[in-house]
Amino acid sequence: MNDVITHNQIKHIKSLHQSKFRQKYNNFIAEGDKIAEEILQNSIYKIEGIFATDKWIENNDQFIRTHQNLLTGISQAEMGKISALKTPTNVLLVLKKLEETINYKLMNLGHAIYLDNVQDPGNVGTIIRIADWFGIKTVIRSSGSADFYNPKVIQATMGSFLNVNMYTEEFENLGDVSHQSVGAIMNGKSLNEFDWPSRTLLVMGNEGKGIRGVIQNKLDHFVAIPGDESRLADSLNVSIAAGVLCSRLRE
Repeated sequence: MNDVITHNQIKHIKSLHQSKFRQKYNNFIAEGDKIAEEILQNSIYKIEGIFATDKWIENNDQFIRTHQNLLTGISQAEMGKISALKTPTNVLLVLKKLEETINYKLMNLGHAIYLDNVQDPGNVGTIIRIADWFGIKTVIRSSGSADFYNPKVIQATMGSFLNVNMYTEEFENLGDVSHQSVGAIMNGKSLNEFDWPSRTLLVMGNEGKGIRGVIQNKLDHFVAIPGDESRLADSLNVSIAAGVLCSRLRE
């Protein structure tokens, strides 16, 4: 175990808060006891560094023994310098990103979700968590959506990013897909009357603008979530809508 975090390490980790440096170094960060435990127990992500306070080290001897060479003990103040959270946790991992080229063989085994310019990291992370909950193993984003490896996305997944295949590709460039595409829009067919395809690519649109017209023109079906006639709300949050739709998709 290393006892001192260097200035260059602090600089590198802080740079990973930004997309351009995550892309440059092919690294990202994950924070928190629960996420760290799941990664250290069973993860396909390569761990390049573990930075932890004395509190975490004292309570996680089983992980320290197997990852001794990757561990650096740091103070709570030093954790505050590298954390992307308002309230830093006791452990932060630096991980190597996975290849984002789509594995169509895996994707075609089940349903999938496509995010068209969903820009809020919290929404993207929550949708990944929803996909995991309902056993949907593939989530694809357009380049205009929040980066899957944004610290806020990783945090919002609550560890579910470890159980979902995450890819980046423009909709028009999707290749050998066995799915029928279903777009979530306000004037689609009522969810109560909709018959889901046996293999669905559920397309969720931007928080304010919805699914872009150029993509709508390529979709096979459209579905809408009916609301009460007396409602004041003119729309649902995209992650809430994804949760409602996925619950019916998996029935």
